[in-house]
Amino acid sequence: MKQILLTLAMALLLIGATLTTPANAQRITDNAVFYHSIRSPWSNAYNPALFPRSSGWYVTTAKTSMQLSMPLSYDELGLTVDEERGVTVLNVNDLLTKLRTTGCNFYNNNDINLLGFGFTSNEQFHFTASAGMKTLTSFNVPLGFIDFITQGNLNESRHVEFGAKDIFSNQIFAYASLGLAFKLPAIPLTLGGRINILDGVSALSIDNLSINLHTEEDVSVMRLTSDYLMHTAGAAQFKKNNNGGYDFSFKTLKEMVPLNIGYTFDLGAKFEISIWDFSLSIVDLGPGIRWRQNPTAIVPKQKDISISFSGIDLSSIMNQGVIDTSFIGRLKDSLLAMIDYTEEESGYWYSIPTRMYAGVSASVGEFLRLGYLFQGQWYNGWINNHRSDTNHFACNHTLSAHLNLFNWLELSLVNSFTFDGQHFTLLNPGCALTLSPGKQTQLFAAIEYLSNMNPEKIKAAHFMFGINVVGLKKLEKQQLPKIQSVL
Repeated sequence: MKQILLTLAMALLLIGATLTTPANAQRITDNAVFYHSIRSPWSNAYNPALFPRSSGWYVTTAKTSMQLSMPLSYDELGLTVDEERGVTVLNVNDLLTKLRTTGCNFYNNNDINLLGFGFTSNEQFHFTASAGMKTLTSFNVPLGFIDFITQGNLNESRHVEFGAKDIFSNQIFAYASLGLAFKLPAIPLTLGGRINILDGVSALSIDNLSINLHTEEDVSVMRLTSDYLMHTAGAAQFKKNNNGGYDFSFKTLKEMVPLNIGYTFDLGAKFEISIWDFSLSIVDLGPGIRWRQNPTAIVPKQKDISISFSGIDLSSIMNQGVIDTSFIGRLKDSLLAMIDYTEEESGYWYSIPTRMYAGVSASVGEFLRLGYLFQGQWYNGWINNHRSDTNHFACNHTLSAHLNLFNWLELSLVNSFTFDGQHFTLLNPGCALTLSPGKQTQLFAAIEYLSNMNPEKIKAAHFMFGINVVGLKKLEKQQLPKIQSVL
C-alpha cells in the first residue's frame, strides 16, 4: 500500500514539474472551487470518478457559469485624470508597450446546465447524466501587429504577421453527457469515465491571416497584399447577396436544426487511503465537433492580390459643407473583391479545450476537508484539429479548504498560484457558498480569481450560481476534530 501511495505522489510531482510551462499570459478562469467539495455535485464535472460524499443522489437543475480572461487589468491600463480639462486620459503608446510584453489574449466561456442527475449504490457504483449548452470564444491579437504599429511604418516595407494562426474562434454547441464510475473490490480505487455527445449550433474561426503592407515616404501610397483563411459552419449559411456583399442567411426551418455532431471523453480515477484521497482526471479529450452543416472556407481570390490606396482628395468629397462619402463604398467594394469562398463538402473537425486535474485532499472528520489541485488546460484541445501548428497550455496550483457547517452550509475557500510568463501571482483567491435551507434544496454561488483581492487588478474571473436538489445522507452528530486525528 505504501508503494502505491508513493507512486501516486511521484506522479503528481512529475505532472506539476513537466506541465508548468507558461502560455503567453493566458489564465485558467475556472479554479475548480468545487473539486474537493464535501457535498457539491459539481465535483463530478471535473472528475467522473468523484461523487459528493454526503449525497446518495442529486438532480442538477439550473446552473450558469461565466468565465472571462483579459490581458491587462484596469490598474495596468494606465488611466490618468487631467484635472485641467476634467477628462480621463489613456496613454495608447504605454498601453501598446505593455501588450507587447503580456500578449493580447481574450477568452470568454459560458456554460448553461439545463438538467442533470446522478446516484450512487453503496458508494461502489456511480451513475451520472447531464445536458446543457456552451459558448467558447477566444481572440488573440498577435505581437507582430503590435510591434508594427508601435515601431512605425514610414518609408519601409514591412511584413505584418497577424500571429498567422488561431486569431479568432467562436463555437456554440449543446452537449449531453453520460458517466459511470466503479470502485474496485480489492483495492480502494475508483475508476470513472464519461462520454460527451456534442451538437454544434454555429462556428466561426480565423485560422490564418497575414498581411504585407508597404508605405512610401510621404504616406500617400499604401500597397496591401493579404492571405487569409476563415471557416464558418452551422445553421446559418454564408452566401453572396444580390448587392455583391456577403451575409448569413437561413433557408428553411429544417436547415436551422443543428446537425454538427462531435464527441469527447472524460477519464478519472480516485485512490483512497485513511483520510487521504488522491485523484487524477482528464476532461474533454477527443476530436471535438465535426462541422458539416453549411461548411464554408473563405479565402482570397488571389493570394497575391494587391490594393493601392493613393489618399483622399478632400476637395472632391467636400462641397459647400456637404461630404460625399461615396469613396467609402468604393473602398468597401475593393475589399470585398478580395473575398472568395468555397463550400467544403466533407466539413471539418474543430477541437474544444481539454483540461486535466491532479489533486490530493484530506478529511478532518466531517467538519473540514483540505486539498491541493494542479490544473492544466490546452486551449486548442489536446488532440488539435485547428489546422494549426500551435497550441496554448496554461496551468495553476490551488489550495482549498471546505468547511461543512451545521450540516446545511458548506463554505469553500481557494487560492491559486499562477505564472503568466512574466510574473508570479501568489494571491488569487476564490470562494463558494452552498446552502441547503431544506432537506433537499441546494443553493450555490461561486466567485473566483480576484487577483490580489484588488478589484482594479482583476485579469480573469469566474462566476457560477444555480440550484440543485440533493438527497443528503444523514450524518452523525459532529464534533470538532481532535489534534491526533490530523496527525
